[in-house]
Amino acid sequence: MIPSQAEIRSSLQGAFRLARFDEGGVHDFNLSLPGFWQSFFAAVLVAPGYVLLVAQKAANEPEPIDLGLFGLVELVGFVLSWIVFPLAAIPLTRLLGLDHRYAVLIIASNWAKVVQMIAFLASLLVAAILPPEGGAPVILIVTVAILVYQWFIARVTLDTSASIAAGVVAVDLLLGIFVSGLIESAF
Repeated sequence: MIPSQAEIRSSLQGAFRLARFDEGGVHDFNLSLPGFWQSFFAAVLVAPGYVLLVAQKAANEPEPIDLGLFGLVELVGFVLSWIVFPLAAIPLTRLLGLDHRYAVLIIASNWAKVVQMIAFLASLLVAAILPPEGGAPVILIVTVAILVYQWFIARVTLDTSASIAAGVVAVDLLLGIFVSGLIESAF
């Protein structure tokens, strides 16, 4: 299901409001069942940035690679990055007694990935302009800011404590590292 332009605008507005630690951003999302499924459309908006990251990764490979296989493996990784956490969050939110807030978490997290991609690409651009010793801290700062953003989203959408939100983000982070490890091991 493709969301309307108005829903995309509203959802991105909500994601940017959450990035400014405005809890009211949650109300900009379509929190219905169709809104849940439509939130995965954010992957289409993130995909061009992901392609840029994959192209940079391919260009930095020390030895020649099979670009077709490389692209296929990265595509699988991209798809997994959009489904692993939502699937893992089902039993996780049940275990925490927060399953009634599951859809809100996933909807906000999906749309927030657009903001995260913009921030990360901007940090890479700034890092490329700076000398190496200046670029790495920029990327680190943005990475930490993204984790704080994810924590805020988990805390607000699950309407839970700071520590439980941190645990949810830790699970998401560990799953992301696991998926990245699988992709890396393919080469």
